[in-house]
Amino acid sequence: MGSAINVVAFPAPELDRAFYEEELLTRRDLVWLTTTDGERIPACHVRKLEYQRSKGSDSFLSSPRLTILYSHGNAEDLALHLDYIDALVHFTGSDVLSYEYVGYSVSRLEGAQASEPGCIRSIDAAWRYLVDDQRIPPKRIVIFGRSIGSGPSVDLASRSEVENSAHSPLDVAGVLLQSPLESGARAVLGHVTSFLGYYLDIFRNYEKISKITAPVAIMHGTSDEVVPVSNGKALHAQLQKAYEPLWLEGYGHNNMPQDMCFDYVKSFLRSLNTT
Repeated sequence: MGSAINVVAFPAPELDRAFYEEELLTRRDLVWLTTTDGERIPACHVRKLEYQRSKGSDSFLSSPRLTILYSHGNAEDLALHLDYIDALVHFTGSDVLSYEYVGYSVSRLEGAQASEPGCIRSIDAAWRYLVDDQRIPPKRIVIFGRSIGSGPSVDLASRSEVENSAHSPLDVAGVLLQSPLESGARAVLGHVTSFLGYYLDIFRNYEKISKITAPVAIMHGTSDEVVPVSNGKALHAQLQKAYEPLWLEGYGHNNMPQDMCFDYVKSFLRSLNTT
């Protein structure tokens, strides 16, 4: 069962170095993060003001702006969703830090293997960069995870501390989850199998999400065949501070309309108390 879950959880794209050199490594907003195991991973810190100057555009939020810490989904990597994070900055007016998982993109080319612990080390490195290096207060941060990215996102948001950081993730402004999984096994094989193979399961969000003290917003397609909507609904039922969920009727895992999702994100951000 462990191998079946890992195939779904970590299908890292296998692109060559030339692609990353052209699409990712030339970005002006590229930063490098280091995990507690010494692994180097790329991230893009897209800042609203710099983006607006480059595009001559405006967005809806007024200062003080928020920073979204974004964890991408499965079967993609940082270089493959750069247009998405640029659009997220444009439509929300927030800054966005999107980081890479150990074992994906450039990290994969250096021989690293993707794993649940590697994903957790990666988001912890992104957290330290924002709150300790950039000195962004947790109350100005929204943790956003899509699909498998809900795993590291829920893990971080449910913890009171991060190794080598002076700030608690429990103090974030809010948490956004798109197509989240209860766990790797429950998304792929259902509840009964997840109990039988408990110690092989990964990203057991169902054990952690009730510990999150910040408001949490969940959006999920009702026809999702990759991570069934029952996962999102089960997680929503456990929330301490639940924002009105968005169940998108008839949509699946990879065709949720971006305009509807961004409208939902904007509504959630407007609702947050960041003072």
